[in-house]
Amino acid sequence: MGSRLRTLALFLAALAPSAWLAYSWRSMPQLGFYHDDSINWVSAKSLAEGNGYRIASLPQQPWQTKYPPVFPALLALVWKINPAFPLNLPLATLAVWLAFPLYVFLIRLIFLQLGLGKVESWLLTFAAAINPFAATLSISLMPELLFTTAFLACIIAAERALDPESPVWLAAAAGLLAGFAYLTKSAALPLLFTAPLCFALRRQFKRGLLFASAMLPAVAAWQLWVFVHVSRGHDLVSLYYTNYFGFQLYNVTLADLPRVVWYNLDGFLKGAGRLLTFDTAIGESVHFERIIAIAAIAGIIRLTRRSGRRQYPFAALGMTALLLIWHYQPDQRFVFPLYALLAAGLWTELRNIVSALHRAWNKHIVGERIAAALGAGALAALAAFLVFTHVYGDFVFLPQVLGAYQSDLQSLRPVYAWVADHTPPDTNLYAYDDPLMYLYTGRRACGLPIPTKLYYHDDDAGIDRLLRTLPAFSAEQHLGYALLTPRDFYRDLHEKRALLLLKAVDNSPSFERVYARTDAGVYRRK
Repeated sequence: MGSRLRTLALFLAALAPSAWLAYSWRSMPQLGFYHDDSINWVSAKSLAEGNGYRIASLPQQPWQTKYPPVFPALLALVWKINPAFPLNLPLATLAVWLAFPLYVFLIRLIFLQLGLGKVESWLLTFAAAINPFAATLSISLMPELLFTTAFLACIIAAERALDPESPVWLAAAAGLLAGFAYLTKSAALPLLFTAPLCFALRRQFKRGLLFASAMLPAVAAWQLWVFVHVSRGHDLVSLYYTNYFGFQLYNVTLADLPRVVWYNLDGFLKGAGRLLTFDTAIGESVHFERIIAIAAIAGIIRLTRRSGRRQYPFAALGMTALLLIWHYQPDQRFVFPLYALLAAGLWTELRNIVSALHRAWNKHIVGERIAAALGAGALAALAAFLVFTHVYGDFVFLPQVLGAYQSDLQSLRPVYAWVADHTPPDTNLYAYDDPLMYLYTGRRACGLPIPTKLYYHDDDAGIDRLLRTLPAFSAEQHLGYALLTPRDFYRDLHEKRALLLLKAVDNSPSFERVYARTDAGVYRRK
């Protein structure tokens, strides 16, 4: 009984930081930070109101064919319970956060399944729970947390199904979990190949077939929906908002593939390193992040050989291969489903280093002992650094960031109110945060997507030329107004690009300013 109470106490302590953040920022002032989060929210609204699975914020209200439906369908329940925006955001925060305890529970099971000891598993579980990036996802309208929970449950079930003594139906159950994960986020697609391969390597072909047969209907159903409903337009807005595959072909040609893979490999290493360390000094310690990621990968190889557990490593290989050719550089969000494996790998490699230092110390050679002492000091410094970045991230950095978003939103609310009161109800607008424009004003809007191929080619001049086309873009998309702020492009470009856009619109004979503030301007297209 005492052991169970200690386990419960540890579990609750691990949940405390994210729970505190969720309660403190339950009004979700950061909505729109990822852009995808606000797209999910308006798609959920469309579902709840009986208008179908659409991106209701866009002028053409196209069918949602980019993101699978499970997560927005769950969010639609929140809209059903409370359709009053933004008063329903605290309930949305609670709905998202409720996946966090299950995620932490499954993380511990994964560590145990990988062969780590109980104490080691608890230490790593605690680290996973207080990881500031995980805490961020627990209060964001993004599918990553729910997806990772389903993904880990699938991995656990599939690994257990490799045991010949386990029931055959467990392989099918793992496939159903994989299908649920796929309908939450299409990044689960590699499981359709990697899991049956693991069964085949054990000559368990029937179980591999059961897994694939259970997952395949989900994949086929979503792909059929996409094929029937996807926009046939080839303009930048249609490709970016509704067509994952089309946007991939637009940005990544066969000739560009080597460049994309090279850039994405570096992005993967930096993303994995930042996920494990939560180093907020982004851009100043990329070499350190790469070293951490490489150490974690080396540890994964060592751990896989030792434990014989293949489902998670093979799935990670499949997902990484997809990330390397994809048209976005992988960051912490894309790497997040692999966190448990990366953390276990890093722990394994650090343990291996500790063993090497211990052997060097026991040789009683002065030079060896000095090296061992220096190595031990470096490891102690690393441990202290990781503790600091996680605590600092949860209790200082994230509250500061969320507070800044809250301040920005408060300053924009009067602008949204003006738009709602002074523009025709059927008008469309340009807005960088287009879903927020729709949510706060009822006016449909779209942004100007930046093709990622411009980033891969470091084509700053091309980005500048694209931004200067906003007047023509507005006419092409039938946008009657434009909302511009100095903080536009905070997600993907330097703030100087927002100033460039402001200048382009100010100098354009196609626009006239109808509302002005120091932090925002509304322009009407003549």
